[in-house]
Amino acid sequence: MKKICLWLALIALPVSAQVPTVADKNAPARVLITTRDEPGERLIVTGQVFATDGVTPIPGASVYVYHTDAKGYYTPGTNDNRNPRLRGYMRTDSKGGYEFNTIKPGPYPNNRIPAHIHYVVNAPGFSERIFEIVFEGDPNLDDRVRSEAAKEWSGFSLRRLDKDDQGVLRCTQDIKLKR
Repeated sequence: MKKICLWLALIALPVSAQVPTVADKNAPARVLITTRDEPGERLIVTGQVFATDGVTPIPGASVYVYHTDAKGYYTPGTNDNRNPRLRGYMRTDSKGGYEFNTIKPGPYPNNRIPAHIHYVVNAPGFSERIFEIVFEGDPNLDDRVRSEAAKEWSGFSLRRLDKDDQGVLRCTQDIKLKR
């Protein structure tokens, strides 16, 4: 009887649903994920989504990104990555371009996983692509992640961050999709 009551109690616990991973059809190509009030270093990521040939841009592709705050948390208190606080939904422009303005994410607290930004990219006629960008200079970056990032279709992309003349970090993340 105790097992049944415990099981019923677990069923009654609230479960947070995962947020959608595909942008609304009218989503903009450029989004602001965080305001200037958000603690952390400002970061702007730009890029284009291409077909498998790496040349043909894909207009209207869905780009969903999410990441932790500067302290390494997706959501304060629960740290639920299925419903992250810092996220953005974009649809690429006529040249396959997108851009988001945010902060550099922090690594997970008490962990050796490098800071990263999650990507989920979709377009009609192409396979969904899920990966993470990680950053050069991250003290948690190891040889395994570097080796994976060197592969064209891996789950990691290693990006160098450069500061512009206003002190904002910038990087480019172009994306190829497979048919």
